[in-house]
Amino acid sequence: MGHDPTRPNERRRAILRALGLAALTVPFSRADPATPNTAWRSSFAPFDGPLGPRFDGELSCPALPVEGRLPDSLCGTLYRNGPARMRFGSTPYQHWFDGDGMVQQFRIGAGRVAHRGVLLRTPKLRAEEAAGRFLYPSFATDVENELPVRSADEINVANINLLAMPQAGALYALWEGGSAVELEPDTLQVLGFKKWSPESAGAPFCAHPRLEPDGSVWAFGYLPGRGQVLIYRIAASGALVRQTLVALPQADMVHDFAITERYLVFLLMPLAFRRESTGRFSFASHFTWQDRQPLRVALVDKSDLSVQHFEVPTDGLFHIGNAWEERGMVRVGYVSQPEIDALIRGRGIDAPYPSDSSSVSSWKELEIDPVAKRVRVIATDAVRVEFPRYDLRLTGQKSAWTVLLERSRMMPGAVEGFDSVLTLGPKGMQRFRYGEDWIAEEHIFVADPDSRGLDAGFLVGTAYDWRAERTALSVFHARDVAAGPVARVLLPYGLPLGLHGQFIAQT
Repeated sequence: MGHDPTRPNERRRAILRALGLAALTVPFSRADPATPNTAWRSSFAPFDGPLGPRFDGELSCPALPVEGRLPDSLCGTLYRNGPARMRFGSTPYQHWFDGDGMVQQFRIGAGRVAHRGVLLRTPKLRAEEAAGRFLYPSFATDVENELPVRSADEINVANINLLAMPQAGALYALWEGGSAVELEPDTLQVLGFKKWSPESAGAPFCAHPRLEPDGSVWAFGYLPGRGQVLIYRIAASGALVRQTLVALPQADMVHDFAITERYLVFLLMPLAFRRESTGRFSFASHFTWQDRQPLRVALVDKSDLSVQHFEVPTDGLFHIGNAWEERGMVRVGYVSQPEIDALIRGRGIDAPYPSDSSSVSSWKELEIDPVAKRVRVIATDAVRVEFPRYDLRLTGQKSAWTVLLERSRMMPGAVEGFDSVLTLGPKGMQRFRYGEDWIAEEHIFVADPDSRGLDAGFLVGTAYDWRAERTALSVFHARDVAAGPVARVLLPYGLPLGLHGQFIAQT
């Protein structure tokens, strides 16, 4: 798509008028065209500041033009979550993880796509709206004249992921420091904090729960500085089946886990939480990386929650792929993040991507032998990658097919993030590169109900054109990602660069 950098506002106004969205012109205009150094900031800028006539916290576009052809069998709703408001009053947030959560909803079906986006009105957001400024420290940013934090949910931004439980008719926006936030699935309005039990009200609930084939859920919450995690077992109906504290070393920050038929699989990096004062109040400021400590692997037996421990060379990570058992072994893949300490402490959202090959992310696999008490680390050729996804129908079962985002060597060094979609499978790698002006977001595998096969389905994901400041939703045939999207929807506005999402098929 062409872009005239001398007339970005006129072009955007014309598009909005054509779609009947002229009211959105003001908040989505900028005085200067985007540059590589402002690529990320430009996606958040429209959502900065107080709510009001300029931006009331919601976007809606009920009918979007489709380029190409949407598959007839692709029918459902893509929900995405991520930080949105990064500046309020005199304070800019410094870290991607800080911003107030905003959920995007794409309804897909009958050859049409509709979009709705809602800035989540959590108690934190409502209190800060009333005050006209940020009131509390965040993940990695301190603010002036901070108020004391009395509970985790007082600062819960609900900005990482979503949990959909169709049998319970429930949708939750997930943070990981506090409660799941229940949303009305159609309007995305906040209904309140979910209390799975009186004892766990306000307790941390992870950003990456895992669903069994029957719709039931395993989840956890980590307790920094205590060496414990709180394990949740939730029925598909939404009823709590079990909650138990389990002792795990190095469980001070645990973003993700996996499940197999028999085990919960935790990879515990050597990042230690310090309770003593650091002179700062932000969460990230209390962590210390212990580079001489191993990455600890824990297999937690689902039946009795007993634990087996293993060690591999030190490593950092956010995200884990699928896991399964095969010939007595437990296999699991994860994205190795050697720069995890810098990422957590707040390398700015416009910071250059590291060029040192020893510090870039890579896809690794572990082969765990519970009987011999050994773990083999298997490196792969997939480097500069993140955001692993797989066919969720196969959670806990063998699935040698993974979707990742990849950063090509052609991506501008001043722009953080990824520009390509990569699939790993029995037939090797396939990739599609969006181009140098694009930042790709997580792409989700959606099974094709009309076909069979482990890769019979679609990839659905968003990407941000930072020069034009617009977001596109693309659909690929999963078996032929390299051929490019079979359908694309270009929104008349840009969405804040987000984190994770889920696709809920229409039944």
